[in-house]
Amino acid sequence: MTDEDGFGPPLRGGGGHSPRGVGVNPRPRPKSRSGGHSEHSTDDGFGPPSGGKASRVRRGGPRRVLKILALVILLLVLAAVGTGIAAALSANAQITRVGVQGLEPVRNGQRNILLVGSDDREGLTRRQRRRLGTGNFTGNRTDTILLLTIRGSKGAMLSFPRDLYVERCDGTAGRINGAYGIDGASCLVRTVSAVSGIPVTQFLEVDFLGFHDIVEAVGGVRMCLKEPIKDRDAHIDLPKGCQRLNGKESLGFVRVRKIDNDLGRIERQQRFLKELAKSAAQPSTVLNPLTLFSTGNAVGRALTADRGLGVLDLAALARAGVAMGRTDFPTMAVPADPTFVGGAAVLAVNDARAEPVFRSFRDGTILEQVGSTVVPEDVSLVVRNGAGVPGLAQAAAARLSERGFDVTGVGNAAATDQTVVRYRKGQEEAAQLVAEHVPGADLQQVDGGPQVALIIGTDTADAIGQ
Repeated sequence: MTDEDGFGPPLRGGGGHSPRGVGVNPRPRPKSRSGGHSEHSTDDGFGPPSGGKASRVRRGGPRRVLKILALVILLLVLAAVGTGIAAALSANAQITRVGVQGLEPVRNGQRNILLVGSDDREGLTRRQRRRLGTGNFTGNRTDTILLLTIRGSKGAMLSFPRDLYVERCDGTAGRINGAYGIDGASCLVRTVSAVSGIPVTQFLEVDFLGFHDIVEAVGGVRMCLKEPIKDRDAHIDLPKGCQRLNGKESLGFVRVRKIDNDLGRIERQQRFLKELAKSAAQPSTVLNPLTLFSTGNAVGRALTADRGLGVLDLAALARAGVAMGRTDFPTMAVPADPTFVGGAAVLAVNDARAEPVFRSFRDGTILEQVGSTVVPEDVSLVVRNGAGVPGLAQAAAARLSERGFDVTGVGNAAATDQTVVRYRKGQEEAAQLVAEHVPGADLQQVDGGPQVALIIGTDTADAIGQ
C-alpha cells in the first residue's frame, strides 16, 4: 500500500500499527434513511438532496484552494450572516455546490458538519500566490479537517490531525489528509465516518483567498503572541505581544508549521478560530448592514458545500457560531500517538482514549459541557512534569496562564507515560475544563493533594514542549 498525500516516503505498513478506518473495526453508524452512501437529506434544510459521484459545479472556475480552517469561514457565517435572513439568503446564493456521497440525515436536531481546508492552489493567479505566500505546489490534500457538532445554540469542535494514519475509503492506508485526493469530498466523508463512527451530515470546504477576504471584512483578528513568529515560507514576521492580524498575516499564522508539531498546530488553529468568532460577533459587524452583507457575500464566495445544505442549515450554524468565541466551547483533537510507518512520521489513533471522545460527539453528550458555569479564571491548579523533559511544566503553565487559568505552582512528578488531570471531589467541572485544553489528558479523582493538578506524561511532551 502506498501513501499519495505527498508528505514523506511511501507508507508501506510495518511498525506494528494498523490504520484506523474503513476496513478496520469501523464504529457503529446509524443507517441512512435512503440507504447506502447517498447525498444527505436534512430534516429541516432547504434544497433537494442529490446523489452521484463528487462533481464540482463552479462559477468563474475552480477556487478550491486552502489549507486552513474551514471552520474559520463558518464562524463568520454564524456570527455575521446569521443575524439577518436576507444576508443568509445572499450568502447561500453565492456558495458553490458539489455532490457528496456518504452523508447521513440530520437526526434529533444534531448536525455533524465536516469542515475542511484544501491546499489546492488551482485557480489562484501567479500574483495572488505571491501576495498570499501560498507557493506553487500541485495536487490537492485537505490540510485541515474539523468536525463541528451543533444542536440548537450549542456546539463543539473535533480536529483530525492531518498526519493521522488510517485506512481510507478505497482500502489504502496512509495519512488522512490524502483521502481527498482519492475521490474528493465523498472519500473524506466516508473515511472520517469509518474512523470515528460519527455520522457526517454536511460538508463544507473553504479556500485561501476566501479566508483572506473574510478576515479583512471583519477588520482583522486580534491575537496575543508569547513569542515572535517569523517564517519565510509562510510569509509572516509577527512580533511578540498583542496585535491585530490582517488577512495575509492570519493566513500565514494558521499555516506555519515550523514552530510546532501537528497537534500543536491544531491547538494554535483552534485558538485563532475562537478569536475570529469574537471578531465576527462584534456589533461593528453584525449591526452594520453594509459590513454584514459584505462579510456574508465573502463567506458565500469562499465556501464549497454539499448540495443539500440549505438556509436553515446556515441559520443553525449562526446560532452555534456565537458560542465559538466563548470559553466554554469545547475544542478537542483526536487522541493519537506519534509513530513511524515505513520510515514516515505519522500519528496512530489511540483507541482507548479516542473512543470516549468519538462517543461523546456521536451521542451529543459533548454538548452538555457547553454552558458550564466554570471558566478558566475560576480554576486554580498546579502543573507537574512527569515526562522528564526540562522546562516542560513551565511551558505548560505559561500556556494555561495565557488562557486564563490560575497556575499556583509548578514542579516535578514521578515518571509517567500518561498525561492526567487529578482532582479532588467537587472539582469535576474544573478538571474537565483543564483536560479540554490538554489534548489526550485523562481524568482521575483523588482523595488528597491539590484541588486540581495537571501531571504531564511523555505522551503529550512533544506537543506541549514545542
